[in-house]
Amino acid sequence: MLRLSRSLPLAMATAATVIMAPSWAHHPFEGVEPQELSFAQGLVSGLAHPLLGTDHLVFLLAIVVMALVTTGQWVIPLLASGLVCSALAVMVGATPGDGLSLALELVVTFSLIAAGLAQAGWLSPGVLLPFMGVHGFLLGETMIGAEPTPLLAYGLGLLLSQGTLLIVVTALLAKSKAILAMVQGFRLPTTILLVSLGVIWTGARFGSALSA
Repeated sequence: MLRLSRSLPLAMATAATVIMAPSWAHHPFEGVEPQELSFAQGLVSGLAHPLLGTDHLVFLLAIVVMALVTTGQWVIPLLASGLVCSALAVMVGATPGDGLSLALELVVTFSLIAAGLAQAGWLSPGVLLPFMGVHGFLLGETMIGAEPTPLLAYGLGLLLSQGTLLIVVTALLAKSKAILAMVQGFRLPTTILLVSLGVIWTGARFGSALSA
């Protein structure tokens, strides 16, 4: 427990860095057209895409924390919501216009506020289902036009990366009483951090859109 407590300054410094320099979701082959991706590139992109965008990664981590302090019964439905909406984006096959794209990105940043309130027990975890769906839709949007083989590889990558984080990591952390106690002890600060990130990033994204 002492070692966990000593790690708090590092965690706070990392959080401060994230607040000051958020990065919007992207994938490792951003300069390559979807129809030119290979199976390997599709797989790597699916594995990395949810983790390279700070907004997506923080939301996934917030779900892990929520599962530890409340209930884990929503983890699989949330994962499924994201994957289904990723597939929906590809099936729709049309990139949203600037206005709708901005609205979806604002929903993504606002989702951190909802996640913070959910892990505090002030909102039902089920409220996060549509937010996770929007995250998934934006992840799938980048693969519109891809061939079936890299597209399937991308979906497999999304399943593996998000599933590992949401299901495997949550299950492993839940076995440690020390970690559970620490997460419970920092429940209110975590809520404040997530809500603050949501407010700051929503304002930053809206402000950048106005100045564009």
